[in-house]
Amino acid sequence: MADPLAFAVAIDPSQVRGPVNPLLFGHNLEHTRSCIWQGLSAQLLRNRKFCGKPSAHGVALDWYEIPAPHAYFELSRHSYTEHVDPTVRRHNELSSQRLALGAAGETAGIGQSGLPLHAGWSYEGRVVLDAPAPVTLHLRLLADDGGLLVEQTLQVGSNQWRTHEFIFTPARTCLDARLELSLEEMGEIYVGAASLLPSDHFHGMRPDVVALLREIGCTLLRWPGGNFAGDYRWQDGLLPVDKRGPLAAFTEMETLPHTRGFDGHEIGTDEFIALCRAIGAEPFVTVNITWDTPEIAAAWVEYCNGSLDTEWGRKRAKRGHPVPYAVKHWSLGNEQGYGHMEGPNTPETYAAKAAACAEAMLRVDPSLNLCTSGRWSDPAWLTDGIRLVAPSVDHLSHHHYTWHPQEVLGEGALAEFRRIVLHPEVVFAEMREIRAAIEAGAGGKPIGLSLDEWNVWYAWYRHPGVTEGIHNAALLNRLCRDAEQLGISYACFFEPVNEGAILVEPFGAYLPAGGQVFPLLKAHLGNALLQLPPQKGDADVDLTASFHTETGIIVVTLVNRHPTEERSVFLSFGGASPQTLDGTLLSAPDFLPGTDFTASPLSVTHRDDSLALHLPKHSVALLRGTLRGNERNDGGAPCMPL
Repeated sequence: MADPLAFAVAIDPSQVRGPVNPLLFGHNLEHTRSCIWQGLSAQLLRNRKFCGKPSAHGVALDWYEIPAPHAYFELSRHSYTEHVDPTVRRHNELSSQRLALGAAGETAGIGQSGLPLHAGWSYEGRVVLDAPAPVTLHLRLLADDGGLLVEQTLQVGSNQWRTHEFIFTPARTCLDARLELSLEEMGEIYVGAASLLPSDHFHGMRPDVVALLREIGCTLLRWPGGNFAGDYRWQDGLLPVDKRGPLAAFTEMETLPHTRGFDGHEIGTDEFIALCRAIGAEPFVTVNITWDTPEIAAAWVEYCNGSLDTEWGRKRAKRGHPVPYAVKHWSLGNEQGYGHMEGPNTPETYAAKAAACAEAMLRVDPSLNLCTSGRWSDPAWLTDGIRLVAPSVDHLSHHHYTWHPQEVLGEGALAEFRRIVLHPEVVFAEMREIRAAIEAGAGGKPIGLSLDEWNVWYAWYRHPGVTEGIHNAALLNRLCRDAEQLGISYACFFEPVNEGAILVEPFGAYLPAGGQVFPLLKAHLGNALLQLPPQKGDADVDLTASFHTETGIIVVTLVNRHPTEERSVFLSFGGASPQTLDGTLLSAPDFLPGTDFTASPLSVTHRDDSLALHLPKHSVALLRGTLRGNERNDGGAPCMPL
């Protein structure tokens, strides 16, 4: 009797399809929640540019007061930070922290606690200060127990912002160190910005997180959003990082709840390009179609791609980057047509703005690939929207989030696991509908699909687990296998840092289950796909195979989507004999929130000219090897239970 728990798959190495598109392994980098703050950014200080509303006593939020009977605090409009165009946003006033002490013999100031410092690591700090008249400011950095780590006396001149720097190496690890700035004499002072960074930062970013972005195989990086693209001012990013005015979110709870609705603008265009080069990713830039004119969008293209005989190309060169960045992938806004985005939100108004921006940008660089982002779940956008935007763009963006697990107990948890890990079939069904609408409404123009936001919903507000890992592996497997058929040109996970693929802690970062699958699946990138028999969308085992034409290595990735049972898989290769095999298995005893995979060697057994392997419940496997004696080409057999 046939074993109902076994799958037989015939892979014919001679049936080779096109290459796996590397741009399917993209990710988003949006200034949202904790992706930058307490994520990629190495900055330790919160609200370091004194934005937003003050506390009841006039001290900036996230700072505490060192009180005195005759002390006065306020957020002053005498600001150090600035915006290149201060008229763009109506609700983003800039400020500094003012401190005045009206009596001698008192001490007053501001401080910030909760700073993690690691013993033996070097740190660099700075504060930007101004005063109406010369005054002395005391800077202290205190350990958890109040012990003194750093003490400096800063002489502040009058009516001129000046940066004061310090470097130190703590002798002990602290999770709750405190930075305090205080006056101990009559006078007043303005603090325009403050900073505290580990000295090994990479352009203000954490090198351990950068390394993990490289490890997961991020080949395309979409920035600055996402929703945040409607808040971003690219020209502000050319200011020194301390000088860049904080950026206010249109909807704080949607985009920047962890930083009180403001972004500190730690990453600008130059830092973003440096990151892309460090991790081997193509940059994918989203213009602010809400606030930027077509001319400003075109100037951004010229800054990135212009030669030295252009205005913005010369500005880039003066900043130390004479070679053009050659950014080819650009998105015209994000999710226009939804209530959480400002700007043109009907198909007609969006198409008009997109066309104007596209025309201006292409005049600067005709080789750009332009992507549109609208409300393609709305029938009006699918019909009129596609017809109107098609002449201006090369790709159409689609976003899909799988709803997060609702149950964690008993049968409900099993059902939720099954729903989530089979959900890629829903994603691809939607993309088939959009592809049909493109074919019907684009007037014959070839337009690619960009799945440039996908994830399990609310990954940023909960502990991810193995459920997300299986979902991500199944969707990546499917992208590798079926993207060419649907004309999918880009795909970007939303988003890796602290939102599903990389979790960041004070002194280290690691890959949870949702991120552990990316290094395995990236083995397909650049390979030629091998044609497989049809696979059912709800099958327990999902499989993709590819072939590296230069090395002769075949790559097979498998996902067992069953929550409680192992599955056996028997692979044959058209009469060829598998050789020099190696493999990795990601498995876990449970799939609930907070669970991670354990990696181990994949056990494979030879059976004549086939291979037998066993996949534990909810597991992911990578198999690599070479073949010998591929002499038969009979088309194989369908993928089905034995």
